[in-house]
Amino acid sequence: MAITVDIILFFFIYSFIGWLWETIYCSLKAKKFVYRGFLTGPYCPIYGFGILSVLYFLDPFRNNVLFLYFLSAILVTVIEYFTSFILEKLFHATWWNYSAVPLNINGRVAIPVSLFWGVGCVLIVKVIHPKVILLERFLAYHFGFGLPAVLLILFSIDIIYTIINMKAFQKAAGEWSQAILEKKKELSIQRTVLKEEVKQRTESLFHEAGSKREKLEIKGLEWLEAFKEERRNGGKMPHLNFTERRFMRNYSHLQLKDIDSMEDLRELYKSIYEKVSRNKNK
Repeated sequence: MAITVDIILFFFIYSFIGWLWETIYCSLKAKKFVYRGFLTGPYCPIYGFGILSVLYFLDPFRNNVLFLYFLSAILVTVIEYFTSFILEKLFHATWWNYSAVPLNINGRVAIPVSLFWGVGCVLIVKVIHPKVILLERFLAYHFGFGLPAVLLILFSIDIIYTIINMKAFQKAAGEWSQAILEKKKELSIQRTVLKEEVKQRTESLFHEAGSKREKLEIKGLEWLEAFKEERRNGGKMPHLNFTERRFMRNYSHLQLKDIDSMEDLRELYKSIYEKVSRNKNK
């Protein structure tokens, strides 16, 4: 029982540390607060699994820094690769992409990133973990199995809640994507019809047609402007809740299967929700 308590508490402590690291790093990089993590709670399970694997499987090498470094980099890279693969198969979505990083493998992992993970793991084993042990012992002594049990229950609820939201998000994204495609098609047809109309007009009506064409092409240059006009006239788009908006806002590399252009969806999202957010803050 004591070992089980230790493992669960270490898992959540390091999952929280991983979430904290990613949130701080991504927030500084984006110059705004970015709430990281696939799940709703303040934890990133991949860090918990990764660090626990290093602590338990590589414990015989903890006094050999060179071996610890390379084996940690390899082990964490394998975990990251298979986590990416499993998430993609389960949710038909790609959550991170290292394609722009040199020496990447299918965009799931990259050697420069793996080398960084190796440094981080050595730092955790040699410097951070001794202090985390003190925190874990304090929690285990005062709360026993009660705290791990509560954390596991909340964690399970969070997983179910996130899966439900992910399914809803995929449905809404599909509806958005279809609406964008239809709007682009509509504008394209309008431009085609107008070009034919211009060709058939007499020279005396050319300037009138040209003026009309200019107005329509300006409107057709940006499908997004057409959506904005529709919204001003009362048109609506599928609603996204907090978790669904977080998926869109905080994962710049998120790609959904069967969605042609996530960039178009992000532009539409910004025009709808970021404008609303700014108006509320005024």
